[in-house]
Amino acid sequence: MNARVCCSLIAVLLCLSVCLSTTDAKKHVRGKRNARLSPAKPGVCPDDKDMIGVCVEDCFGDRECPDDEKCCSNGCGHQCMPPYIVVKPGFCPETVGFGPCVEKCSGDGSCPNNQKCCSNGCGHQCMAPYRVVKPGFCPETVGFGPCVEKCSGDGSCPNNQKCCSNGCGHQCMAPYRAEKPGSCPKPIGFGLCAEMCSSDNNCPNNQKCCSNGCGHQCMAPYTAVKPGSCPKPIGAGLCVEKCSGDGSCPNNQKCCSNGCGHQCMAPYREKPGVCPKMNLKDCAQLCFQDGQCPDDQKCCSNKCGHRCVPPYKEKPGVCPVSFAGVKGRCAEELCVSDFDCPRNQKCCSSFCGGRMCTPAS
Repeated sequence: MNARVCCSLIAVLLCLSVCLSTTDAKKHVRGKRNARLSPAKPGVCPDDKDMIGVCVEDCFGDRECPDDEKCCSNGCGHQCMPPYIVVKPGFCPETVGFGPCVEKCSGDGSCPNNQKCCSNGCGHQCMAPYRVVKPGFCPETVGFGPCVEKCSGDGSCPNNQKCCSNGCGHQCMAPYRAEKPGSCPKPIGFGLCAEMCSSDNNCPNNQKCCSNGCGHQCMAPYTAVKPGSCPKPIGAGLCVEKCSGDGSCPNNQKCCSNGCGHQCMAPYREKPGVCPKMNLKDCAQLCFQDGQCPDDQKCCSNKCGHRCVPPYKEKPGVCPVSFAGVKGRCAEELCVSDFDCPRNQKCCSSFCGGRMCTPAS
């Protein structure tokens, strides 16, 4: 009897154990299913490709994790971890009314391209960021820059910079502004075939982005004509364009014709003094203006051509009253200037048109 009772009790205990085990298993499976069906928390799990964690399933869904932690893979099992939050540049647009009450994203990192995870008034979904358009225009692309997206809109750039194309990617750039004052000089021949600037805004100070005959580079603008006049060319100079305007010449020099090309020259200015009278048979045009003569020499006529000579300067004293052809013929030119006369004598005119050396009175 006792043995029969004991066997019955053992059988009852075994049945209870099996029932309890089955109930716990069902609850575990139900909890696992519910955990996986629960809404995911915002954020993205860290990449587990370099993780080797404990091969234990400590969680089955974000609901089982505290605070904002998520149930993430550790490379073998699952455990609660702080989410990796990717914040893309830009701002979410303001909500208009109420959208679907569904969590279609859990952070910017779960959205494609440059879209952000934004509120729709009830749930969250991926949206294009609100773009702030700053004043100004992007400069034209010059060649190809790095193929990297360093900005996603003007709102992601500092100060007044804009998010502009660099020919391959996008980066923050100063906006193109109105043209700087002045005019570009005319190209002299052909420069470097490279686009070193795309607008005046790329150039420092008052320089402008100008054509060099093949590409573009920063140059000083052509300014107003400098004072003075260009000397007349003597014959034909070098057939090369060494300047393109007065603004391309240093100091007070001007861009003048040399008879074939152009080069920087000192402007013509008449020097002080008086040309001496000359009666030579040399008809060579050795100069045209005083500016072509060295030091204080002047470009003077010799009754046939022109040459550089020292200017006429008087000796101290006054010529006496004209003589009536004393010493020689009346109209004979015996001197040209005082410096043709010995000692303190001066070159004085006679009443009949001649000139002779006479002691000063």
